[in-house]
Amino acid sequence: MKTIFSTFAASLALTLTLSLPAAAQDAEPKAGNSERAAVAPARLEAARVTVDYLFPLGTYERMMKGTMDQLMDSILTQTFDRPVAETMKGYGLEDKTLDELGGSSFNDIMKQHDPHFEERMKISTRVMMDEMTDLMTRMEPSLRDALTRIYARKFTVPQLAEMNAFFATDTGSAFARDYMMVFVDPEMMESMMGMVPEMMQSMPAIMKKVEAATAHLPPPVAQPADRTDDSLSQREDDQ
Repeated sequence: MKTIFSTFAASLALTLTLSLPAAAQDAEPKAGNSERAAVAPARLEAARVTVDYLFPLGTYERMMKGTMDQLMDSILTQTFDRPVAETMKGYGLEDKTLDELGGSSFNDIMKQHDPHFEERMKISTRVMMDEMTDLMTRMEPSLRDALTRIYARKFTVPQLAEMNAFFATDTGSAFARDYMMVFVDPEMMESMMGMVPEMMQSMPAIMKKVEAATAHLPPPVAQPADRTDDSLSQREDDQ
């Protein structure tokens, strides 16, 4: 059962990764100091204006407040209301314990131990999302600096000037204002959640490829469960 839940968690993490804004996923290898120093100040200045249009301070708060709460509620509902056996067999997993679960959902199982499980999960998720929003807001200046350097490397001063001239128009301003918000639009989120069944069907094949790709590696060294406890006890006795 532990393997089943671990595989499920991996797929859910993949779903959330797909839900991240494209700008966060379009990461480049870190540039060396010499490459950063080679960027002309004029390009950096022009790129900074572009970033001010496309990713102004407070963007993460706009993206995550409300919209991400709705997304997480949707994920929790779709995830925990599904029968466990149906979900796991969708991954291609076969386990004798699945048959014993019948049509029980994650909610059914967890509520046996915690009658307030569903409410607890929603409250916990909202608290975590609020904290993540605050954290990402504090990180925004660093992210904006990185975006400025990226735009400065990718585009010339004339190109950046043309972009900024467009963003200064009514139409350009409207586009820039909601450029990032498109990625957390309810319709986009619904579309991404619609990918979950296909992801579930693809997961067994993906895991087989992972196993094949790592087959040349020696297996992990088995660690006795009580080895760490014995070592800790020995250190305590020595003290």
